[in-house]
Parts: sequence; C-alpha cells; structure tokens
Amino acid sequence: VYTLVGLVDEWLEEKSLSDDERFKEGQVIINNLCAYIRSPFTLASHYDELSEDAPSLEGIYKDKKEEFYVDKAILDSEADVRLSIIKEIHDRIQGPDKNTPGAWSDFEYDFSGSTFFYPIDLTNSYYAKPINFSGSTYQGGADFSGSIYQEEAYFSGSIYQGRANFSDSTYKDVADFSGSTYQGRTDFSRSTYQWPNFSRSTYQWANFRGSTYQGWANFSDSTYKDVADFSGSTYQGGADFSGSTYKSWADFSGSTYKVGAYFSGSTYQEEAYFSGSTYENETDFSGSIFYQE
Repeated sequence: VYTLVGLVDEWLEEKSLSDDERFKEGQVIINNLCAYIRSPFTLASHYDELSEDAPSLEGIYKDKKEEFYVDKAILDSEADVRLSIIKEIHDRIQGPDKNTPGAWSDFEYDFSGSTFFYPIDLTNSYYAKPINFSGSTYQGGADFSGSIYQEEAYFSGSIYQGRANFSDSTYKDVADFSGSTYQGRTDFSRSTYQWPNFSRSTYQWANFRGSTYQGWANFSDSTYKDVADFSGSTYQGGADFSGSTYKSWADFSGSTYKVGAYFSGSTYQEEAYFSGSTYENETDFSGSIFYQE
C-alpha cells in the first residue's frame, strides 16, 4: 500500500510530464487502491460477532473458541490494511487550510459496492471530481463531515449500521443518497446542497437542521422511525416530502420554502411542528394523516 501511494506522489511530481499525463498515471494506481477496498472479504459477514471480545453463546462461533480468535485476528489484520489505504487517501484530499484541495483531490474515487468492516473517517475532504460510494455497507461508524464535493457525489442504495455523519458539508452538484437505510443516528445538519436526493430511504434518527437547498430537494417516500429534524432550513428550489411516514416527532419549524413545498400523502404518528415557517409558493399538505393535534 505505501509503495503504491508513494508512486502516485512521484507521478504527481514528475516534471517531464504534462498535468494530464501525471494525473492519468496516478489515476491508474488510485483505481487499483479503490478496487482493493471494493473487493469482498468473506469474514466481514461475521463482523458483528468478530467485533466482540469473546465468542457469542448463540452465534456461529459457539463452542469454537479457538476458531473465533483466529478469524478475529485475520479480520482485524485485513481491516488494518484497508484502513491504511483510506487514511493515505484521506491525508491527501484535504489541504493545509480548511476547505482547500489536497494533492489527490483531482482524482476520481469509486468505492461503490464496498463493505466497510471498519470505521470510516473522511472528514474535511475536498473532492474536485465525481465520487461514488453507492451500494455500500458501513458496519462501523462513517464520518464524512466538513467535506466539499465540487461534482457529483453518489451515496445511494447504501446501508449504515452505525452512526453516519455528513454534517457541515457542501455539495455543488448532484448529491444522491436515495434508497439508503440508516440504522443509527444520522447527521446531515448545517450543509449546503445543489441537487439532493434523499428519497426512498429509511432513517432511525435523522438531523437535517439548519441546511440550505439551492435546487430541487427530494425527500419523498421515506420512513423516519425516530426523530426527524428539518428545522431552520432554507429551500430555494422545490422541496418534496410527499408519501413519507414519521413514527416519532417531526420538526419543520422555522424554515423557508421559496418555491413549491409538497408534504402530501404523509403520515405523522407523533408531534409535527411547522410553526414559524414561510411558504412563498405552492404548498400541499393534502391527503396526510396527523395522529396528534
């Protein structure tokens, strides 16, 4: 891993080549590093058990104590290798100053379909080209907070088993989080979006508070099992929350909708707060059910 990382750095510093040639050679190695992250690892399917300190009394390692510790060591070792790849990339996609690009920010990254059986830290990252995390599974925590995405960002069809943090980020193009499942606390607060899509998703506890949506924002056909907080947000384009279910309290208070706001066909099983908001254009709550006053 460190040899490949060093080769990318060397290509970028090769003065005899043009910028396009340097990045082309570096991209080949980046593609291979990403392919390794995407490659399946059989023991990852037993992550829940192997992340414990001792064998479970009911899992597949019941009465297999020696096999448990062998497999745990193998999984931990593989996680270390993959974490080193993520760390080396992370160190190079953030500049010395906040919100500035790093040496590797101009590369494209494809992590689609990956299983991250280790916690992901990609905070304060700067992506100048499209990135793809779609169809991935995060068995540990995932922290993408404080990042900037200059082009498309794909996170659709993913599963987050632990905490997921996307707060304080800026998406300047398409941001696709559709069809995803969040089993832990999820934080999208204080972010700016150009063309976001959060539709057809399921959330345990979701925080979108204090965000700005510059283009059409799609949250339709989603389910919120616990708190859903959208308070203090600004929607400069249309906002579609239709066909959604809120099983705990939902807070849309103190928000501004400059174009259409669509809440039709939704179900609110607990308290729903819309106070102190401004609707400057068409607004639709038709066909919705409110269980509380």
